[in-house]
Amino acid sequence: MDLDIKHSNDMTFMFNGEFKELLSKNSINSFEDLWDLKGEDVKKKLVERGTERVFLDLDGQKVETYIKRYLPLPLKEYFKAITSFRPFFPSGAVHEWDAILAFHKQKIPTMLPIAAGRNAEGKSILLTLAITDYTRASDLLETWKDDSSKRQDRHKLIANIAELAGKMHSAKFAHQDFYLVHLFVKENLKILPIDLQRIIMGKQFGRRWRVKDLGQLLFSALEVTSLTDRLLFWQKYTDAVGKEFYKDKALIKSIIRKATMIYDRSQRKKKRKNEQ
Repeated sequence: MDLDIKHSNDMTFMFNGEFKELLSKNSINSFEDLWDLKGEDVKKKLVERGTERVFLDLDGQKVETYIKRYLPLPLKEYFKAITSFRPFFPSGAVHEWDAILAFHKQKIPTMLPIAAGRNAEGKSILLTLAITDYTRASDLLETWKDDSSKRQDRHKLIANIAELAGKMHSAKFAHQDFYLVHLFVKENLKILPIDLQRIIMGKQFGRRWRVKDLGQLLFSALEVTSLTDRLLFWQKYTDAVGKEFYKDKALIKSIIRKATMIYDRSQRKKKRKNEQ
């Protein structure tokens, strides 16, 4: 990718040169221009983050993009990490920009980055090209779980998810939000992971993050896969990361325990919601 970075007035603006014309024709030349773009909400807004869909114009053609705005994390989040002895990892638009670039460098398909920026106040913003004509892996597996005619497709999809997870972990990337809903499936069952804002990369990657990713994935797959499906996943995953993991009983138990903890927590939340 042809990347360019501009600095001015304690602000940073980065863009992908492949989209230089698109940015120029929509008068997006700085952090401020990017921040001031108006779109429509596509997710429930969180205090620290919001996502909008924005249509840009290119010679009369509408180009669908998505924009994420991040506010600085409140101090209590930093103190929470310190007092609970949990590591605190970077987040925000620039971190997600870096993660997207790292995924592409490892030839792991994901969103296409257009531009990103950050200002002195800690606000940050990310613009990506929309992924179109996709189905979420969770929806596909739900549709196919009782359809014997789709058995081969289901197994191919599961194998592709396993290979993605293996490639990601072999590159020392941990997603930290690795649920089936965050895996977009394109033509020929090509998979694109999205929502990379919490990615852990490099030396920080370790066993706990492998367990967390695979526990999240197992939890989200419990009701849409069979035991045979899950054994297929484990075979393909360990083919990718190392056969020594295949019979690692401690690792397998940790993943199951993590999935169980997530399930129990989700049930408690559901119960509280029903009681309100």
